[in-house]
Amino acid sequence: MTHFPLATTLIDFGRVVCNSDAAFNREWLATNGIGGYASGTIGGVRTRRYHGLLIAATNPPAERTLLLGESSPTAIYRGVRYPLAANEWKDGSISPKGHLWLQRFYLDESMPVWRWSFADALLERRLFMVQGENTVCQHWTVVRASSPVKLELEVLVDRRSHHELGSGRGAPPQITRVSRGIQLHWCADGDGSATDLFVQCDKSVPQPTGVWWHDFHLREDAARGYDANDSLWHAATFSLVLNPGTSSLFTASTAAQHSAPADAMLEVERARLAALVATNRTRGDFPVVRQLIYAADQFIVKRQRRNGSAGLSIIAGYPWFADWSRDAMISLPGLLLATRRVADAQLVISTFADFLDGGMLPNRFPDRSTDPLEYNAVDAPLLMIDAVRQTFALSGDRQWLATLWPGLKSIVTAYTAGARHGIQVDPSDGLLRAGVAGIQLTWMDAKIGERVITPRIGKPVEINAFWHRALRSMAQLAGAMGESGEAYTAAAQLAQANFGKFWNLDHSCCYDVIDTPNGNDGSIRPNQLFAALRDDGPLPLGQRKSIVDLCMIQLWTPQGLRTLDAANPSYRSQYRGGPTERDEAYHQGTVWPWLFAPMILSRFSVQNDRAEITDFMTPFANHLREAGLGTVSEVFSGDPPHDPGGCFAQAWSVAALLEALNELPQVTEESSQAST
Repeated sequence: MTHFPLATTLIDFGRVVCNSDAAFNREWLATNGIGGYASGTIGGVRTRRYHGLLIAATNPPAERTLLLGESSPTAIYRGVRYPLAANEWKDGSISPKGHLWLQRFYLDESMPVWRWSFADALLERRLFMVQGENTVCQHWTVVRASSPVKLELEVLVDRRSHHELGSGRGAPPQITRVSRGIQLHWCADGDGSATDLFVQCDKSVPQPTGVWWHDFHLREDAARGYDANDSLWHAATFSLVLNPGTSSLFTASTAAQHSAPADAMLEVERARLAALVATNRTRGDFPVVRQLIYAADQFIVKRQRRNGSAGLSIIAGYPWFADWSRDAMISLPGLLLATRRVADAQLVISTFADFLDGGMLPNRFPDRSTDPLEYNAVDAPLLMIDAVRQTFALSGDRQWLATLWPGLKSIVTAYTAGARHGIQVDPSDGLLRAGVAGIQLTWMDAKIGERVITPRIGKPVEINAFWHRALRSMAQLAGAMGESGEAYTAAAQLAQANFGKFWNLDHSCCYDVIDTPNGNDGSIRPNQLFAALRDDGPLPLGQRKSIVDLCMIQLWTPQGLRTLDAANPSYRSQYRGGPTERDEAYHQGTVWPWLFAPMILSRFSVQNDRAEITDFMTPFANHLREAGLGTVSEVFSGDPPHDPGGCFAQAWSVAALLEALNELPQVTEESSQAST
């Protein structure tokens, strides 16, 4: 049997990776808890427009601005210059090739650490962000040397949306000297907003430069069918000398940073990360689980509630997603409940509940607060009801529940009587129908222009499984509120009594959608797993077993489930190419890791054999080292070798693993004992 790795440091690479092209395919991420982030590759080459050392949440959490692109380091040691940066240019060349001096890259808890070796010297950079601030810190240390090391840091900046490329034509910022560094000031935009960036460093002498660097080539953007030529403005070069064994802190922030001991801010971040593990519920003493706990924390961000008070939300994925209600409600049990962050779960739910309208939640919060909210997620309100039930079961907080109760009842009332986009309970069978032409309502929401790839108009199987579960949850919560839950129980019983309409006798599984304009949709998809997930669900045990067996045979891959069986003529084997090609494949065979949780939990609920979970988890443990380091990708291609794609860090992908481990807690204990 294969077991989880028990090494102290799970994400750790030597020269075989660091000195090769593989260093440009593995991406690191640091976040600040308000939507801002830093990201890049091990080797330093920026391969996406989203790569930069400070992407600030200028209007938290979703409006994000790239301010510091690179700090392009060079070490001068015993009269020899060692460029430590790496850039890819429009002509395909890589220059300089600082990754060749990179001896080791690893994650210290969740903090990326680089160690460059030249002559007899060893130079280290450790990067982290200050929580709640748009501040990134680089902690530089001369670990070993026989004489001082001079360090030059070329500050490359811009002020642009993280979705855009640098044009190289914008007005450069004004530069002012401040304590320990410089202040860059960009004048107000058309919307009246101005931006300041403070770049500061201990023991340094900054020299303003003021030159545009053009023609950076971003290979991942090019592969995704986008423009890929970027520019950054060289604002200044910082020079400092470090003696052996000493450190310096280099910061970039939207606010001035006061002088502080270099190690002090680092220790604050270490203590915060230790606290995350100390309060977890899923055995954080195992490296894989511990890494997932750190990954989970990166998605939790502050968002102002509708009344102006402090709230919380969940970023759907880095680097480009904002916060989506469906993703948040699917992710919440794994990211927050499994890690024992119950109070945070309560606040996330309350923040989204503020925006209930006509029984529905906004599908997503847009990047700009001035953009309208779109209410086109039929599943999100139903998922929220069950998230409330799970959270209340852990908190027992009736006062909190009472604030949500009217909104929860409004969801059932609206869905029963009729909500937006054709959402309404069919009174003849108690099942939920949804959909109108041109609107995507379920999680299979790819749309190209006005063409919805998987319209799923009718009665989708997972939506009705969610409806049944939401009604049962409402009956339980009604009791906690001192109200009768009989009406909810009766509605659940009616839906369950008619759930047999989904059964496809030809394939011994569920139709994906029934009562569509063209009849019943017999496509074999993973959505039916949600009807097989629970003992108190809408299907009998025999049918649940049949669904699990079919999904394992026809949809299962080591990285999750395909969204369509490979025999279907609409199947797309690869997730790659431009936006149109990718959207056409998004839910037509592409593998989604978040479906791991319903698959595994359904399998073990009907077979009651949990020993195999370690083997199912091993590909994900390996994946933590393959793309987004320490985290889980959004999707994989349907055919081997199942290349990762989409966002390199996706909330519900991470949540699925934590939820499964939380539901099957003895797995990590068995793995540890067997390995020992």
